Amino acid sequence: MGKLSKSNRILQDIREQILHHRLAPGDRIPPERELADVYGVSRPTVIKALQTLQFEGLVERRTGSGTFVSFSQGEPQKKTNRYLGLLIPRLGVTEIFEPICARIAQLSRGNYFSLLWSDSTAHDHTTASEELESSCRHYIEQGVDGLFFVPLELVSSWQQTNARIIQIIREAGIPTVLLDSDFLSFPQRSDYDLVGIDNIRAGYVAAEHYLEQGADRVDYLFRPFSAGTIQYRLHGCRIALSSRGTVMSDKWIHEGEPKHLDFIRRVIDSGARNIICANDATAFELIESLQRLSIPVPEEVRVIGFDNVRFSHVAKVPLTTFRQPVSAIGELAVRTMMNRLEHQNHPVASVFLEPEFIERRSSIIPG
Repeated sequence: MGKLSKSNRILQDIREQILHHRLAPGDRIPPERELADVYGVSRPTVIKALQTLQFEGLVERRTGSGTFVSFSQGEPQKKTNRYLGLLIPRLGVTEIFEPICARIAQLSRGNYFSLLWSDSTAHDHTTASEELESSCRHYIEQGVDGLFFVPLELVSSWQQTNARIIQIIREAGIPTVLLDSDFLSFPQRSDYDLVGIDNIRAGYVAAEHYLEQGADRVDYLFRPFSAGTIQYRLHGCRIALSSRGTVMSDKWIHEGEPKHLDFIRRVIDSGARNIICANDATAFELIESLQRLSIPVPEEVRVIGFDNVRFSHVAKVPLTTFRQPVSAIGELAVRTMMNRLEHQNHPVASVFLEPEFIERRSSIIPG
């Protein structure tokens, strides 16, 4: 597996000392300054590791005294009896998954599991496949009891990589909960639990937003090798148009890189004016390309994204988007995993939450 980040190295070292009883309940963790010297890192890096251990319920940070291995009501904390792994490509780069994972970590103590993180912050698109597969094998070698898995996307090998990972997981018999999307393309559905948002409903709401303003055409734009969620959102868009008596033409569906001006020019020349993008990153690149082509948003072209990423509300053209209920997704992911670990023969669960539609200026049709 790829080299651990400095923070994760400290995190795993201390976690292993606690879980293997080399540090007992009530023992004081070395001071932050001392740990910084030992590991050759800054104090903020040490603090980040200690905060994660605190989220996991393994340590308590006492103001003015330091950090100590946790007790529970004066008794030693119940021994963590499960290990769960996060198998998430480019975690720390893909913004939406950080708060979901943080919530899962916060719930680890009450559900008696320890959460294992792979260092995926350095993954780029060229190495994501091999790093993700390596992380999966490493987790299994560590004997994890379950995995939270976000299927790979946005690389040409995404389907083959996801298929290999699922094969590895199946052969190892590891209970797995998918986050955000299935690894199979819509309308197929795998035999693994899935927790995410109602993407069909979201696509419907986005298209209906344009239709209610008088639009008679809605276009959909996504990048090559995108996750299966984009097909669910596209299906919702089709339903909204169909309910108004309009069949969505294949010419209204655009697959390509939004940063490529020639591609965007073809999209606009085809008649696209009210566009739903697969996510906020795609939407922002589209808006930037439109600006470079001197096409104003929203006066001539309107744009909707997904995920409500940081700064979307203060962009030059504030972006209409969807806010995902990340905390609730984390909570339901843990609940689904606990149920799967206890009842491995239960039917597969699909748990979908309603995202919040946030209307901003980018999608308002003038007049």
